[in-house]
Amino acid sequence: MRTSSFEHIVSLQFNSLMMIVIKGTLSSHRRQIARRSKCEVLFCELPEIKQFEQAMNDSYSHEFVSFQVLNFVICISDEKLSTALKELTEKQRSAILLHFFQDMSDREISELCHVSRSAINSRRDRGMKKLQKLLNERK
Repeated sequence: MRTSSFEHIVSLQFNSLMMIVIKGTLSSHRRQIARRSKCEVLFCELPEIKQFEQAMNDSYSHEFVSFQVLNFVICISDEKLSTALKELTEKQRSAILLHFFQDMSDREISELCHVSRSAINSRRDRGMKKLQKLLNERK
């Protein structure tokens, strides 16, 4: 069956229009990829340092030792430090943990413990000296 010249012309026009649409879609897609590549960085192209910054580390309860100090639970993952902290008195351990792990000042700790600021300072200083001695012995 032969197609008429009119149908043939319509078919050619349709093919031409489809080629224009396909070229437009292709160029639009390429522009979109180019816009994305300006903002996005492939994970394999990141420097190793950046990869570690983005990484998540899971921590499990058996990997750290927790200390209950007043209303706070402070978790220590370093085994040597936690062992040395256990050997301090409760007051010295509390002053050190609250100061260094909860970022509390001597005044704030003294208000929580109902003692003078100087008492907290001396507890922390004595505890730090003892802690340093214990950690140096373990090396």
